[in-house]
Amino acid sequence: MQAMQQSNRHSPRAQGGFTLIELMIVIAIVGVLAMFAVPQYRSYLIRTKVVDGLNLAAPAKTAVSEAIQTKGSLDIDPARTGYTFTPSADIKNVSAITIGAQGIITIRYSDIGSDASNKTINLVPSVNNTAISWSCHAASATNQSPTNPATLPAEYAPENCR
Repeated sequence: MQAMQQSNRHSPRAQGGFTLIELMIVIAIVGVLAMFAVPQYRSYLIRTKVVDGLNLAAPAKTAVSEAIQTKGSLDIDPARTGYTFTPSADIKNVSAITIGAQGIITIRYSDIGSDASNKTINLVPSVNNTAISWSCHAASATNQSPTNPATLPAEYAPENCR
């Protein structure tokens, strides 16, 4: 009987929790994952703000399209489109939307983060027979407007603007 009690006394006990080494390994893995995820998430947030600006430019696109249809060419007077952008407290990502020569719409972003703050992106109309199509240009686009080039880095622009 005494031999049985001794064996029970010296039997290995079940582990009750994690060791310090195991916890440190888990923290290191989470740190490495965060190192890659946080910058990607920041870029994603900036890209969503850029798309928000493109959506806000829809009334300007309509004004330019109507002016082109009325005139019959891209040689339109930006002042005669009737479009003005009025910033409000609800609009935080865009500081200005302007219509320039040849109907080029320039969207200027406010402080949207990183090196994309206070940069511009251009929407350029083109007339094909009776249809008007729009192309989007970021800083790396090859067919930039020489008088008003876009300055938004391509990494933050939508795929069709690069």
